[in-house]
Amino acid sequence: MLKGLVLENFKCFDEMKLCFSNLNILTGLNGMGKSTVMQSILLLGQSQNSILSEQVLSLKGKYVNLGVGQDILFEKAEKDEIGIGVWTENTEEQYLFEYQPDTDILPLKSVNKNLFSAWEERLYYLSAYRIEPQFLYHIENEKEVSERYFAKNGEFSIQYLKLHGGDDVINSSVLIDNKKTIADQVKAWMDLISPGVSPVIAINTSSRTAELKYEYIEGREKTNSYKSVNVGFGITYVLPVVVALISAKPGDIILLENPEAHIHPKGQRILGELLAAVGAGGVQVILETHSDHVMNGIRVAVKKGRLKPENTQFFYFYKDKNDSYRHKVICPVLDEDGRLSEWPEGFFDEWDLALLELL
Repeated sequence: MLKGLVLENFKCFDEMKLCFSNLNILTGLNGMGKSTVMQSILLLGQSQNSILSEQVLSLKGKYVNLGVGQDILFEKAEKDEIGIGVWTENTEEQYLFEYQPDTDILPLKSVNKNLFSAWEERLYYLSAYRIEPQFLYHIENEKEVSERYFAKNGEFSIQYLKLHGGDDVINSSVLIDNKKTIADQVKAWMDLISPGVSPVIAINTSSRTAELKYEYIEGREKTNSYKSVNVGFGITYVLPVVVALISAKPGDIILLENPEAHIHPKGQRILGELLAAVGAGGVQVILETHSDHVMNGIRVAVKKGRLKPENTQFFYFYKDKNDSYRHKVICPVLDEDGRLSEWPEGFFDEWDLALLELL
């Protein structure tokens, strides 16, 4: 589990230090630095081999492509160097990279501990650009899939669900009925997000494709199976998120971007409750979201005792106009009743502001 992150001259931050918990919610207006935090972790994750073998940071890799050096150096940097550091329960890794404007590999300038701990091997990432409804999906080799490599857009989660749906869920905190397999729990949570829906998957190994359909449970009856292209967009968009969360094991680190996209507000709240359950079971989630419904699902879970408040951390990113518009962060603290210690301007307050105008 990552305990914290330190950034120096990286994108919009001249310097930034964050302390993480089990469930971490990154919030704020667009362009305030949420994605920058996610990208810095992913950069280290995808650069493990290149840092150890070639002493360079890879700006282009399996998780992110951030361009070249001039695209990631803080605009007002006083030194031509970029620092990224993380610490875990057992290790601290602080890397300083040399700035080179026109290349996508940055030489390692100095390091306090050139020691990658096990966290990079437990890192999983789903981007905001997830799979959409299609007639057929490409499949990966089974070894990669068995190791829960879903790809950053989640396209291999369908294949994983078909091949490993019969495996037991390791994180018991997410179980919501007596059935313990991944497939049953995915179905149960998907039913809460979109009532009655149930994924049906077929794999054709000769053509290296997977087909995704959905059937609905209506009372005691099942409907016909419908191709994903003929079912609501959001259902397929959220499926990789649910699969990744249900199949996660304690000690895993999952980075998620906007899991609520295309989902009804009630379903977004259910996602918040699922995220809380995952975090309660020892999985670390770092989540970027614009949804107050997801936030409220997490807060309700804390009030119901399903997640300890100290295992939850909120981050609100903003520009401080009184300090030369520097990018900063406020960390409201959650109590056992699901209440936040502060509610800074711009922090999920649009609903109240709109109501005031309507009155």
